[in-house]
Amino acid sequence: MRAPAAAHRPVDRAERVALEGVDNLHRVSALIYRSAQPSTLGIRNLRGLGIRSVINLRALHCNLPGLGSTGLLNHRLHVLTWKVQDRQVIRVLTLLRDAHKGPFLIHCKHGADRTGLMSAMFRIVEQGWSKEAAIREMVNGGYGYHRVWGNIVRYIEQVDVERIRARLARKPRRVNASGS
Repeated sequence: MRAPAAAHRPVDRAERVALEGVDNLHRVSALIYRSAQPSTLGIRNLRGLGIRSVINLRALHCNLPGLGSTGLLNHRLHVLTWKVQDRQVIRVLTLLRDAHKGPFLIHCKHGADRTGLMSAMFRIVEQGWSKEAAIREMVNGGYGYHRVWGNIVRYIEQVDVERIRARLARKPRRVNASGS
């Protein structure tokens, strides 16, 4: 089901995965995938990929009604593309730390901007990437980042990573979030 990685794609970037009904699907780590909003068929196909939890970042639209019949756990967050907040990032990273509920799919409408933000913050906070490397992957990684959302890049550049880590440390950690 996986499409071959492009020869020019850096090995540390998320790997493209082909799955019918799930556009812009990439594997970020062993436990984390990112994509655009799955179709009804895509939601059903996620189980075959091993996905157990879906994190929906769409503020104005709920996940498909068919999600409940799949047995997938549904975590809906209201993330506004134009107003990123630490609490949203902390909520996503907290969910991702609960490995027994993974593997996870993080999605928004296009799988580019809000999903890119959360993937970048995972890279920085949990995998130790630099902000610059995570921004480069988000913007130039082939996920469709829309440059109109420069506020997302600014958020990442200015976020206090140690404050995020300190707030996460107060929450129980169930497994190593690296997904390895």
